[in-house]
Amino acid sequence: MNYEPGAQPPTPNYDYAAPAQPSARLKHSGLGITSFVMSIIAFLGYFAAIFLIIAAIGQAVQDPAYIEEALTEDPAAILGILTMFGAAIINLVALILGIIGLVIKNRKKIFAIIGTVLSSLSVLFIIFLYIVGTLQQL
Repeated sequence: MNYEPGAQPPTPNYDYAAPAQPSARLKHSGLGITSFVMSIIAFLGYFAAIFLIIAAIGQAVQDPAYIEEALTEDPAAILGILTMFGAAIINLVALILGIIGLVIKNRKKIFAIIGTVLSSLSVLFIIFLYIVGTLQQL
């Protein structure tokens, strides 16, 4: 091998595959985290609403005719009913975000799963309460 003075020797041309890059850690789904947090907020909202409604009709044990009057005129009962509706809306949004979080690729899905399950259980609970309330009126 003849090299000219001061010249670099030729580098051998090996055909090796590039080393595999370690897989990047997946990030949590932002929609899944939002679904989880909103599910918890809705769950707490349901408990607050039930507490307010029970506090408003606490006197109904003595006078059952008072229930209808309390639910329409007592500020605590009205606030409880509005809180229940607000929690239901938050819950439905959380359910939708949780489902979208499950579909997104290349993201961790644990918060989306938990948010979807909590929202689904809350929706089923509200449907159950609606059915029980409807059957009581029959």
